Amino acid sequence: MAFKQQFFLLKRQRSFWLTICLFIIVVISNSLSLFNSSNAFFYSRLANLTQSQQSNVVIIESEHLSREHNELVQQLLSYQPKAVLVFANEQLTVNKTLTDMAQNTVFYPHPKNDYCLPHINDWSGYNVELAAMADSSCLAIWPTLFNDLDSSKSVLLNFALAPSALPKFSAERLMTMDIMASQLQNKIIILGQHNAGLGVKLNAPKLTQTSNYLLLTAYIADTLDKQSSISLLTLWQSTLLLLSISLLLLFAFQKLSISYSIVIAVLTSICWFGLGYFILVFQHLFLPVGQMTIFTFITLVWVILVRKLNEDRELTSLIGNIQQKMAGRYLPKSFISQSSPWDAIIRLVTQQLALNKSIFLARKEGDHRLTEIRAVNCHLSDIKEMRRDYKRAPYSDALKEFGVVPILRPFFNELSDGELQYIVPFIYAGDVRGFWAMTVMPDAQFNKQAFERNVNAFAGQVGELLFHYRIIESQNNANDSALSQLLTLKLQEPLSQQVKTSIAEMEQKLTTLEHVFNNVRSATVLFNLFGQVVQINKSLEKLAAQHQFSIFDMTALDLLCLVTDLDTETAKGKLRFITLQKGDIYLQAKLDENTYILNVRAMDASHLQNASGEPFQVSGILFEFIDIAFFIEQMPNSKQLCDSLCKQQQFYAQNLMEPSTSG
Repeated sequence: MAFKQQFFLLKRQRSFWLTICLFIIVVISNSLSLFNSSNAFFYSRLANLTQSQQSNVVIIESEHLSREHNELVQQLLSYQPKAVLVFANEQLTVNKTLTDMAQNTVFYPHPKNDYCLPHINDWSGYNVELAAMADSSCLAIWPTLFNDLDSSKSVLLNFALAPSALPKFSAERLMTMDIMASQLQNKIIILGQHNAGLGVKLNAPKLTQTSNYLLLTAYIADTLDKQSSISLLTLWQSTLLLLSISLLLLFAFQKLSISYSIVIAVLTSICWFGLGYFILVFQHLFLPVGQMTIFTFITLVWVILVRKLNEDRELTSLIGNIQQKMAGRYLPKSFISQSSPWDAIIRLVTQQLALNKSIFLARKEGDHRLTEIRAVNCHLSDIKEMRRDYKRAPYSDALKEFGVVPILRPFFNELSDGELQYIVPFIYAGDVRGFWAMTVMPDAQFNKQAFERNVNAFAGQVGELLFHYRIIESQNNANDSALSQLLTLKLQEPLSQQVKTSIAEMEQKLTTLEHVFNNVRSATVLFNLFGQVVQINKSLEKLAAQHQFSIFDMTALDLLCLVTDLDTETAKGKLRFITLQKGDIYLQAKLDENTYILNVRAMDASHLQNASGEPFQVSGILFEFIDIAFFIEQMPNSKQLCDSLCKQQQFYAQNLMEPSTSG
């Protein structure tokens, strides 16, 4: 039952089906031998690493084999060899007397003779596989020589023997008896035509530089004589091996990051090569190292793609949720993200400085010229000053002072009597960003020093804003170029950037709310349903320090009993009323000699989407300590305020009594 439930849970997930697809690809590709060429490549490399210096096979090469093969065979028989194999491209005339004398020793393999030479399979371009001989149209020579040979299956040749260790003599040495008897006695002699190759290079380990087919035949005989042929895994064995590798790597790659997974994949491939070498040498079994390596990286790519698809789906869902939650909340653009910085700067200046006229000028990039940007309480055409070079007065005067300076010559048209002109540069880190020309109409309370100090402070801040705005704008322009986006794969805004933007908006909103909560004058603490502290503000920290109690070691019940005269049972009833009925109560709280108005209320969460499993429609209980005496003390006319509050309280009391009296 548990397995069935787990299966029904998994089959609804896309990752499950993608994993099943990976296993299906493994089975199909192995059944169709799609990556056999990689196995042949790795076998060729592994075979080159093996070494052997002893062989019972001898090669004799003749310049005129068709004319002197009978004499050569007769001479070889005098050395008592194990077998003599005569290979020729044509059917040779055999001396019957000679063959009758050595019927089980001398063989002439040829398609038109009694025996033939089994062909070598082309294993993805490599001449390394001896074909099965059970279905051969002629009598294969190798089962005749080697009785214990299983001719029903294909095997790989063993290329451990070094080519230099293979005895090789010429027919002239044989005829002149220039060969020791021990070098030919009980040996398998391969007699063939010198340079019998057809000019086609052999593609086999250690034989890539020759076209002599006799060498390949010698390796076949050596392999069968030593019973060292290399076996291959059956189809079901290799499929099970590859499936096991993919399954184990799925576990490993999911636990690691992409960079570590790549390292593990490379190290695993090296391990496959080493494991294949040792099994090849000691067990004469070839593991499908090529397929093992390929499927190691296929599994890695598969995990990365599936993880990417899942992450994209989760990020898309997360972005949608964030945007849905932020849809009803107003969030103004930051200064950097605005299309032009000047509108925000003008709003900043006009709401805090009492100026008559203002004109903002910006420096042209890469030039010392200025251009008019914005005008406040006037028009851009109201500038009488014709110069737009900040290296000349009055701009140069402001740069020399690094601050605001009065303009002595007319800068604005139609100045009123007594209206003063000033100009200040926007400069930060030595970079001139622009200038601010303004007029002010002084009155009896005008303080020139305070005015200049305030203007310099604003100009310094605006200069810094413009400097950073320009830096960010330059970076964005460089990143927004088509070539840069193409090379950095950012032609389409990635989901990670969208998530970053959404989280930044939420963080900005959260930071603002936390800042507002911390600066609320009333001491406030929020408990969750289980009586644990969720959040407090700075006023409550001061209150706890002043009256020496540890708020984080207390529950909502403990705090309620501490600051009021309620007993435990009554306090529990109050909290129960607040939790179940979403109530709102006001109590008198007393700490030492100070008296507060304590407002305890439930935070209603019925309109929120909550997946926590809590059955209550309340997200927490809020305690708010209102120090009415502190607020009254801050008022300039506290006695008048107290009288007004008393009258207002009497008015509320009368309104509350009227319905009961009429009833």
